[in-house]
Amino acid sequence: MEQPRKQVTLAELLIAVALVVLLAAIVLPNVMRSEVSANEASAVGSIASINRAEVSYQTANPTIGFASSLETLGPNGPGDTCQAPTLSHACLIEEGLARADVPGRARNGYWFRVSAAGRDRHGAVSEYVAGTAATLYKKTGLRDFCSQEDGVVRYRDPGRNSAPAETPAQCAAMPVLQ
Repeated sequence: MEQPRKQVTLAELLIAVALVVLLAAIVLPNVMRSEVSANEASAVGSIASINRAEVSYQTANPTIGFASSLETLGPNGPGDTCQAPTLSHACLIEEGLARADVPGRARNGYWFRVSAAGRDRHGAVSEYVAGTAATLYKKTGLRDFCSQEDGVVRYRDPGRNSAPAETPAQCAAMPVLQ
């Protein structure tokens, strides 16, 4: 004697779909928060890398001072191994960071800018601002970060898409990251 096949009813199917939707509604916000936190941690690490590169560049080139762009701190071009660093491409930061100077080439959801902020009496760059901003506010990050030649990392929540800090006043107005 053949046993009848067990069939799934429409009600059972709807209950299963509702449970999946409920679980997704609970899990997805936590996953998004984790991604934002990871992007922000990466941005802070990149600002620290830029600070170290700036000190190295200024130490090696005291008559020029600090670098005034990400490009100057990075390699000569895509895939460059930088066997011969130059004044315009010091090979002190990796290519991905050196090229992340516009939102379309962001690194882990953040784009970066290095700006010369002051010169000494001989014309050497004596101050700089390294800043970063989330490419998409609330999706890739919530806070902007910056640092100057003192190496202190600062932050702000701009409340919307923004641009990296470019001036000492913009950066100094931000609270210190603890």
